[in-house]
Amino acid sequence: MTTTSFRGLTSTEVEQRTRQGQVNRVRRSDAAEYRDIVFRNLFTVFNALVVPAAIALFLFGKYQGAVAVSGMGIINTVLGLVQEIRAKRHLDQLTLLVETRARVVRDGKEVEVHAGEVVLGDQVLLRAGEPVIADGTVVDAHFLEVDEALLTGESDPVPRRPGDRLLSGSFCVAGEGAYRADKVGAEAFAQSTTVEARAYHHVASPLQHGIDRIIQVLTAVTVVLSALYVVLHWVRTDFSTSDLVESIAATVTSMVPQGLVLMATLAFTLGAVRMSRRGAVVQRLSAVESMAAVDVLCMDKTGTLTTNRLRLARLLPLARELSDEEVRQRLKWFASASLDRQNKSVQALRDAGPLASASGLSGRNTSPKRQRGVPRPLASASGLSAVGEEQVELIDQIPFKSQNRYSAVRVRAGGAEHVLVLGACEALGPREASGGSCVTPGAWRDAWKELQATGLRILMFAESERREDFHGTLDGFPLRPLALVALRDELRPEAGAVLEALAAQGIRFKIISGDNPDTVRATVAHLKLPLASEPVVSGDELASPQKDELIATRSVFGRVSPRQKVEIVERLQKQGNHVAMIGDGVNDVLPIKKADLGIAMGEGSRAAKTVSDLVLETNNFDLLPETLEEGRTILRNLRRSSKLFLLKNVYTLILILGFLFLGGEFPYLPQQVTLLNFLTIGIPAFVITLSKERSTAATKSPFLREVGSFVLRSGLVIGIAGLLLLHWARAVWPGPRLARPFGVVAGGIPPHLVEQEHVMMHRTLLLSALVLLGITALLRALTDGEEKPLIGDRRFRWLAIAALPVYLVAMYWGPPARFFELAPLRPVEWGMVLAVVVPAFLLCKLTDGWTARPHKAS
Repeated sequence: MTTTSFRGLTSTEVEQRTRQGQVNRVRRSDAAEYRDIVFRNLFTVFNALVVPAAIALFLFGKYQGAVAVSGMGIINTVLGLVQEIRAKRHLDQLTLLVETRARVVRDGKEVEVHAGEVVLGDQVLLRAGEPVIADGTVVDAHFLEVDEALLTGESDPVPRRPGDRLLSGSFCVAGEGAYRADKVGAEAFAQSTTVEARAYHHVASPLQHGIDRIIQVLTAVTVVLSALYVVLHWVRTDFSTSDLVESIAATVTSMVPQGLVLMATLAFTLGAVRMSRRGAVVQRLSAVESMAAVDVLCMDKTGTLTTNRLRLARLLPLARELSDEEVRQRLKWFASASLDRQNKSVQALRDAGPLASASGLSGRNTSPKRQRGVPRPLASASGLSAVGEEQVELIDQIPFKSQNRYSAVRVRAGGAEHVLVLGACEALGPREASGGSCVTPGAWRDAWKELQATGLRILMFAESERREDFHGTLDGFPLRPLALVALRDELRPEAGAVLEALAAQGIRFKIISGDNPDTVRATVAHLKLPLASEPVVSGDELASPQKDELIATRSVFGRVSPRQKVEIVERLQKQGNHVAMIGDGVNDVLPIKKADLGIAMGEGSRAAKTVSDLVLETNNFDLLPETLEEGRTILRNLRRSSKLFLLKNVYTLILILGFLFLGGEFPYLPQQVTLLNFLTIGIPAFVITLSKERSTAATKSPFLREVGSFVLRSGLVIGIAGLLLLHWARAVWPGPRLARPFGVVAGGIPPHLVEQEHVMMHRTLLLSALVLLGITALLRALTDGEEKPLIGDRRFRWLAIAALPVYLVAMYWGPPARFFELAPLRPVEWGMVLAVVVPAFLLCKLTDGWTARPHKAS
């Protein structure tokens, strides 16, 4: 807690405004959120169809069907409620890990609070790297500049002075200041930038939207079929009202795959929880889906591949008329006075010795104080020493920005004014005064080029004789180089292994850095990857007509501006790539936001973490491969589950069309649909969803193409096989339309009872074939189009083996056989089933081979 010149609100005022709801979050009670979850799961199209069907079945005495249909609706609803409530609780807990925080002034002291705890009228402090979390008016500004690109699309930073308006959604890129929160919560311009954006909301991912569209189509098909049943009821005298109700109920439960929505929600939620336990916090559930398709990873070098813990390695004085000590003294003044406290280069200079930690307010004398702790030894003998008690007054400053690549201060120290500049050699070199002050003209360039090969970050420290206000630029300020400052940033020890693991997953890399290309080249040269030997593309080369080819074919880029980072991401996306961007700084905010998957490092700027989809909260870079694998595993399992759900829709539609146009009884009863769902879809899909076996290949084929290909060809074969089996069965055991002409058969059994037994036999034969083919479809779905099939998982083999005994128990044991209305099959009847199932299975396998060939060839 720090004392400031502002008083801010008092604790009493904060409490009062909090009670009045004047806080920076949308005020919603948990009761209202849980109520919405209940309504969303209770009042579904599926339930709207199932409930009337179940009631009608009860009224017509079809109790088995009524119990099965209502039970399916209740189970789907309860499971959906439980999973969404769990999702809400887990994601609300994850929100606390990466919730945006703000610095506010209360009772005259600086305190840090959650962004959602900021109240109306709070004095909010702002510095480089921090997002604006509420709309307000600037009350204090020291060279303050904000980036409003996320709001307006304009990438140039905008200077802000006292009285100017700030909008939530922008972020500070330079300087510091304070603003009064005038609009908070729902009234703020971009509420999505606050903690409320990360709180639980039911927002469907693209995959879930696709599933919803499929369900809508199948629901419409169900309604049309039900209308045809009504027409058939009036046309066919043997199609009674109770048959009509049973047919509609069976169609609803077999044609509307409501459980698929539940599986998607369950998969995304469990995936987000598993990732968070390892330190990768998912801020949006849709990001889990994006992880599966990433095939290009763009990364900032500093803070991602490197530790971003800069240390002063060398200081090479250049000035002819100044002693080395005088150069060091000026560097101390610069580091002491600069407002760029979060700038890693300035921090490295301050950490190099007991430098002053000035408050940096314009026009205020600052008495330097010694840094806490023991000073770190320098890498060379040219280290910095203490400033002592000398006062440094900051008169003017140009804060560091990626667009300028330099920072300048105008200070009064040592009894005189000094204009001191620190920045990239490429940015400051052209401003060198004619007749420079180096020991030998151009000597600094030779030393600079020599140092670049070491991989160190080389900055120029310079001075100008012009003593005037900057007005935001160094134009017109001739510079004389005083020294070259070499900073060391170590490559992360795990960087090589991480990139190799990602490369094994088929992911390509684009290392994008604002550093000098030679420095970037020297850094990546230590990596055992092909990109280590590639030439580095400079930002100037990206301005050429060949930029599209360079972006597509090259992997390492240096001296790239923030705007060019965004352009690289956009160009890669236009080339058909699914792009992830990982970074940690303010200059990474826009590309992180633009990428298909935005990833921020845990120690990165608050602005970067605010807009990202995924935060590596522990700052552990080696979490990345397994996190992307997790996303691929989740989507792969969802595709496999979808194949099981949608396969039944295809062959059911074919069987229903056969019933409508070829005659005979309806294919199966509602309770038989429940048994079929349980054995071949529900339990297998649930186990598949929980599978943790990793997938290392990016998922490129569209969801509908991969799943649609499987379910259409397999569903067509199974549906036709079912129709053939029914036709064969009716020839052996004539059904109601093929009843024998005499009134009593041998043994004195009435014809209508014989017909019922025959219909039961038809349906039992069909259901037996569908169960067997469903089991084979489960095993095929685990291998179809997969580079690493899941069939090796013992759970799935046992699941397939266990399904048949369960079905046999339901068929041959009295109570379940009566409930499901199954006839016990004899060996000859099993022979009929196998005579149809085996050729159908072989034909399905043959179609699998046909589709696998182009997949492997590609």
